[in-house]
Amino acid sequence: MRSPCDQLIETLKSFSPSLGDMRLKCAEYESGKVKVNLISDVTVSKEDIDFIKSSFEKELSGLLVEINCQKSFADCEIAKRAIYNYLQTHAFSVAHAINENSVSIISGGKKIVYVINVLDSVLEYLERTDVLNGIKSALEREYSNVFDGELRVSSKDEEKPVYEDMSVKEEDLSDLQLRTVKMCDVVRYSDDEIYDTATYIADGEELLGKCYFAGTVIEKEERQSKKGNTYYRITLDDKSGKISGSYFTTDKNKLSKLEKLQVGSVVIVRGEMEVFGGRPSFLIKGYHFCEFPSGYVPMKKPSKKPPEKYTFAFPTPCETSKQEDFFTVGTKLPETLLGKEFVVVDIETTGTDVASDKITEIGAVRIKNGVIIESFQTLIDPEVMLSKKIIELTGITDEMLVGQPKIQEVYPDFIKFLGNAIFVAHNADFDYRFLKNAGKDLGYYLENEYEDTLIISRKVIPSLPNHKLNTVCAHFNIEFRHHRALSDAFATAEAFIELHKLAKSKNLTI
Repeated sequence: MRSPCDQLIETLKSFSPSLGDMRLKCAEYESGKVKVNLISDVTVSKEDIDFIKSSFEKELSGLLVEINCQKSFADCEIAKRAIYNYLQTHAFSVAHAINENSVSIISGGKKIVYVINVLDSVLEYLERTDVLNGIKSALEREYSNVFDGELRVSSKDEEKPVYEDMSVKEEDLSDLQLRTVKMCDVVRYSDDEIYDTATYIADGEELLGKCYFAGTVIEKEERQSKKGNTYYRITLDDKSGKISGSYFTTDKNKLSKLEKLQVGSVVIVRGEMEVFGGRPSFLIKGYHFCEFPSGYVPMKKPSKKPPEKYTFAFPTPCETSKQEDFFTVGTKLPETLLGKEFVVVDIETTGTDVASDKITEIGAVRIKNGVIIESFQTLIDPEVMLSKKIIELTGITDEMLVGQPKIQEVYPDFIKFLGNAIFVAHNADFDYRFLKNAGKDLGYYLENEYEDTLIISRKVIPSLPNHKLNTVCAHFNIEFRHHRALSDAFATAEAFIELHKLAKSKNLTI
């Protein structure tokens, strides 16, 4: 059912063909004003924007209305990536069995026709969750294209299943970057099948079908199903997370054995991970008693590997006017800069709240052996409207972000550029926390060592009236153009080099 806003837009389009295929992206009420974000396949004139604004205000009984209309049109490559990203975030239970090659674009233009090729078992899940309508609804709010797709079963030659008969093998889990633990002293108890390797519970949402978990029983509860059948709800904790599973059986021998399973028991269980009502559900089939390895502490989840190629943002070779002569750099620069790579980063954001605000720009430069050798920059569509304060502060406007990649599209490029280099920023905790938080939901775990020019400057130049970036740059006569990310990153990089040189001359350790 269409919203009143959608209905009004359809009426306006019938009166004014110049609006193109305009659609509602979202509407928000904030501080006595309704902010309406629209997309279209054409550039909408100011006169038409005023016409839309007055129509909405009339429809909304005189409420103040702010209209933002962006031209948003996806080509084949953008559409393919958008469909893949939707599957990764909205079909989490089968995301491990879908890669970018699973999505094929048949035709582009106004109507994007696509095919998703998946395994038979994955196809059943996607059909049950009505993923095609989900893609259509989500993407037609982002782009003015029409999306029409179908699901197909991959042939054996097209794609080999990640799991054989959906049963998890330890080597498969390693490829999927799922963590496992091999349990000790396994005592066969209530299952004919023998197993000793379990997936971390925290990684369980990435599984579908047959899987194994281990943990300490923290709850055992007898329940009644809607049909009056008795079953048991058993909750395990493996220190990485908790999971509850349902155990159904009418076998008297198994019910008798179940009495020995108590809170505090350590078990490894076999079961089926399914999806009901859009949420994962774990059905326990059998279990054995066991123990965790001595000194067991959950390992950190490994980060995704950087992509082999850049996709949306690309590094640019560069040098600055302050670069040292090649033959003298080794003698002038301190050892703290030689033989190392640093990536100096600055970001712009929609605000200062790491949990809710978004990144709008990333600028970064690479320092190798004390020399700035390349840069990386990209604007990012935060998918929210910018406040007047942020626009004034950064110089970035909503119009500048139209058509820019979203964070999930460009973050892998940033990770590739960063590599294993030491992360550097001014007030580094701010930039590092924003980027770490942005990567977490995408499977990238930022753990690079980092240095902070704010902290270094306080130690090396304590006499400065303050240690803001512009003040530090002024001390070294470094050109400073505040608040765009790449300019700030260049200025910070030059200040970083000068701070290390000054620290060397003062015999300071930083």
